Amino acid sequence: MARTTEGIARSLRSWHVPPTADLRIRPLTWDDPELRMLVAHVAALVAALVILIVQRPQPMRAGEALIGVVISVGFTLVRVLAVRRRLAVSTLALDAVGTVVFLAGTGAPTSPFFVLALAGVWWAAHVPRRRSGLVYGISFACAYALLVIPQALQVSALVEALEDASVLIIVAILSDWFVRVDRRALALGEALTVPPFGAEQLAIREGLLRALRTMDIPVDVVLAAGQVGLTAVQAELLAYLVLGLTNLEISDAVGVSEATVRYRLTRLYRALGVRGRREAARRARDLGLVAK
Repeated sequence: MARTTEGIARSLRSWHVPPTADLRIRPLTWDDPELRMLVAHVAALVAALVILIVQRPQPMRAGEALIGVVISVGFTLVRVLAVRRRLAVSTLALDAVGTVVFLAGTGAPTSPFFVLALAGVWWAAHVPRRRSGLVYGISFACAYALLVIPQALQVSALVEALEDASVLIIVAILSDWFVRVDRRALALGEALTVPPFGAEQLAIREGLLRALRTMDIPVDVVLAAGQVGLTAVQAELLAYLVLGLTNLEISDAVGVSEATVRYRLTRLYRALGVRGRREAARRARDLGLVAK
């Protein structure tokens, strides 16, 4: 017999995550993204000032350093005000190119304000657009190759220039991954515990209801899967696999084609590091995603 939504809500209040699934994605401490971004940029500015003070002889005069600080503050204000907004790709690229121009004018590839670029990656990853951090990183790298690499060749600093660009790309990828996982984990947690429920939370609840309607099983499978880094869709698929549903049955349950189910399962297997549905179910048990 299918559970009612109210019955599922009551059972979710007492869910239990097995001790072996202690690989949790820690949500950001503050709820206000503007405050988090402001702190990140202030830290970047402080780091730049420390580099300026420590370097001997200083590569910039006092007046140039002051101009650099003012420009950094300008970048900070614009980014803080725009962090919640869904910006166009061209806007992200423009910010990245502007950062490169600023670094080139302050001594790149050894500019003390390079940390501003790293703060920019963190900011871009929090913009509500898919892979926005990577878009920023690639735009930065392209502009960097055109404006800074030739300058680095003239002063025999090519290694430092390539190193800086590589670091930024790596940080962009990691930032995108972390923010995406964090958003999924928070969305799943809110859908299961926080009333009143919005459209996204209700959609996740409906997915859970479909996953559990054919058999009375604990919801720990879905909950713990989200906490070890799987997306909400992958958590639902994992629940279906544990139930033993075929691709056709999963397709009927979620209302998508079998081809889409196969594609999503391939991504799930890659995320779990397994080769098939049996290994995925076994991996779920090894991670403690199935309540005993």
